[in-house]
Amino acid sequence: MSTDNRDTKQAIGLTRRAVAGGLLAAPFLVGGGRAFAADALSVRVDFAPWGVHSALHLSNVKGWFKKDGLNIDLQDGTGTLNTINLVAAGRVDVGLVQLGPMAIARAQGLPVTSFAGYLRKGDLAVLVDKKKGLKSAKELAGKKLVCFANSPWAPFIDSYIKRIGLERGEGPGKVNVVMVSPAAMVSTYAAGGADGFMSLKEFGEPYVAEARPARSFLAADVGIMFPSYGLIATDATLAKRKDELARLANNQSRAWNYIFAAPAHVDEAVQAIITDRPNKQLNPAILKGQTVLCKEFLNTPHTVSKPLGWQSVDDWKQAVASMSEVGLMKTDAKIAEFYTNDLIKS
Repeated sequence: MSTDNRDTKQAIGLTRRAVAGGLLAAPFLVGGGRAFAADALSVRVDFAPWGVHSALHLSNVKGWFKKDGLNIDLQDGTGTLNTINLVAAGRVDVGLVQLGPMAIARAQGLPVTSFAGYLRKGDLAVLVDKKKGLKSAKELAGKKLVCFANSPWAPFIDSYIKRIGLERGEGPGKVNVVMVSPAAMVSTYAAGGADGFMSLKEFGEPYVAEARPARSFLAADVGIMFPSYGLIATDATLAKRKDELARLANNQSRAWNYIFAAPAHVDEAVQAIITDRPNKQLNPAILKGQTVLCKEFLNTPHTVSKPLGWQSVDDWKQAVASMSEVGLMKTDAKIAEFYTNDLIKS
């Protein structure tokens, strides 16, 4: 197992020990339906505000949560793994996180499940200078890329490079991947210290658009399936608060559909983030670019005829195959425990 894989699994292992140690003890758009009491739910996202949070902030600002009888405590996060930790330990009701790490945590015994998937296509991407004119991933030969050890990309780096027909290392014809701190990754690329960086397409492209515009090569395009963003909760919360979670899941499905129904709605979503987080000094152009690119990842071939939020067993089978190939879980992982579609309206 690589050092990067150990970092990912150790981070999740810390959560498992914390749970075992006792921390668990410690809308709206059309047709309203019946009135609900204001049910309180804490929802924590992965990081500081960015485009993938658009639907949550839009529902918050426009009062759509309240119309669905929900009183949402919307919290910023400090990383997908940290949010998974807090959900698993019962400190937060719901997390908006990358579902790949959630599945790894579940396979290691944490009682977390995805009850809605929104960005269902894999979004791991290698971002390279658009001005260099690279036409395919094979042209990464001889290039230097930066990543960081706990990135969701880290376990897949060698597999990706092999799948594009290249080798990892320094020198002609090889791809040199250098690990840096998370804070230094984008700045290293933007300053010209690397030919590219490994991130999420919908996050990274808008983030560097002004400093050094990039284009992306997706891991999904070479068969690496790593589920992107969705909502998670513990098994206990799903059992006890199914009605509230269903209202939240379908609220968010409608909010995302609203956002992409018209260009002006994207602007509404961006303004909602800024309104909800007035002290964050957010860049509206970056938020808009990120929100727009989220649309690219809403569907896979297995979900196009299904409502937003619904998850495909075939997609999950492909994800397990990708993750087991790099040692993140066993091939016989119990896929049915990773997700449920019971809360999604057909």
